[in-house]
Amino acid sequence: MNFHGFFEDGRIAATEAWNSKAFFPILFVISLFGLVSGTQLVVMFVLVAVSVLLLVFCDDLLSIVCPLMCIFLLSTKYYTDYTALVPYVPYAVVPFAIAVMFNLIYYRRPFVKGRFVPPLCAVSVALLVGGIGTISAKDYFRPVSLYYMLGLGVVMLLLYFLASSRLENEREYDRVERMADILYTAGLLASAVVIVFYAANYERFIKSGTVLFFKPRNYIASVLLMTLSSSCLMIERRRIHLLGFAVMCFALVMTGSRSGLLFGTMTGFVCGLYICYLRRESIEEKKWYNWVFLLVVAALCYIGVKYIPVLYSSRLVEGNFISASETRVSFIELGIKDFLDHPFNGIGVGSTKNIGIFKAIIPGSLVFYHNVAIQVMGSMGLIGVMAYCWIFGERMRLILTNLRSPLIIFGFSYAGILAMSMTNPGVFCPFPEAALLIVMFSIAEKESKKQRKINMVEETV
Repeated sequence: MNFHGFFEDGRIAATEAWNSKAFFPILFVISLFGLVSGTQLVVMFVLVAVSVLLLVFCDDLLSIVCPLMCIFLLSTKYYTDYTALVPYVPYAVVPFAIAVMFNLIYYRRPFVKGRFVPPLCAVSVALLVGGIGTISAKDYFRPVSLYYMLGLGVVMLLLYFLASSRLENEREYDRVERMADILYTAGLLASAVVIVFYAANYERFIKSGTVLFFKPRNYIASVLLMTLSSSCLMIERRRIHLLGFAVMCFALVMTGSRSGLLFGTMTGFVCGLYICYLRRESIEEKKWYNWVFLLVVAALCYIGVKYIPVLYSSRLVEGNFISASETRVSFIELGIKDFLDHPFNGIGVGSTKNIGIFKAIIPGSLVFYHNVAIQVMGSMGLIGVMAYCWIFGERMRLILTNLRSPLIIFGFSYAGILAMSMTNPGVFCPFPEAALLIVMFSIAEKESKKQRKINMVEETV
């Protein structure tokens, strides 16, 4: 067999694998094996290999999103110090980068300018000019600072260009449904991370009677808030996915994240209403399983109201769910002061000015204000406020004009991560949170345009 024949066979195999019903279950099982066996690093390399093969043999970049999400979730084993992964990074990044370059060249498409280009350019500028004149050169050019400044701005703009150009190609599948598959798989794996943790610490949990200290709790909660809405479309396909929805809700509670509990309850309630809307015909038929489902929901609500306060007693601060003495409150006060002192362009995303009051900074992380509004104001000033209001407005306008379509699940995801961002870094994490939003809204934009064209054709007939 010549090389061309081998390559074409590889393309056919990759496309068939990506479009098969087994693709997502296999990724989940492989990742779950890594969690249970403690071989996360090995499985992460396996998933990198899968991503490389897909990049080489498949022109659909959406195919690598799920493997990459699985890698990010497996990496929580190293959450307290991601620098432990540095020795292994070249072995993963080099082949991945080569495969990306090959994909960009071999499967190249003309760049397409979408509606989000201007606001993303504005965000990129705001991140780069934030703090200039105030921040020290040492802080500005730190690798961590550059990662966030470029990762949240220029890199997201390039990712949007890439996503928009590749989404011009029509596929055999529904992109919104396929994105739901990706998010659902990631949500189940995030839940598995929590469940495996408790399984390994079962005796300690039984002894304490409260949620345990789970280090990546807010990160996992952020992922779950972004993925929970995907179960709406999955349940519309098959009722069995109600179990997946329940597992994700359970995992959100067990993370021990107070923000996850609060905003997860809100997101779960909204998703529940949407599920009822999607399955309204079945509900109207008054089938027996609908009544069973309602009884189970009622029982869970009762259990939640009665036992969650006990479960979260170890997470209370001075006996309260939220306390004025928390570091987060101090950061809000500092953020407002930083904005008032430097209203034009803030103190810079990479500034370490406020590191003195941060009690638990993780290596490889910024000194976050833990509030998206304060983060924008304090680190980028009015320039940042205008840029982020612009992109927020564009995203909301897109969702509000498609409320009656499945695209609304992206709105739920966006609302969930924005809510989480009021008390955590959230949307200020380039990967996976910010990148997922780029992919979701790129799909939403393309599907919205396609639907408008269909409507125009129908009106002219």
